[in-house]
Amino acid sequence: MGLVQIDVGEIAELGTQVAMHGAVRAGEMMVDEVFDLVVGIVALVIEITG
Repeated sequence: MGLVQIDVGEIAELGTQVAMHGAVRAGEMMVDEVFDLVVGIVALVIEITG
């Protein structure tokens, strides 16, 4: 069985890809939470004024 050889540049690129995907996922979660908050506030205002 041969050794697996990985170029140093590929390791750095992999780390960058993982970080970018993590940041995108965190952004998606934050947008979902903000949307839920806005919908909740709108529903509360409708209930109070209606």
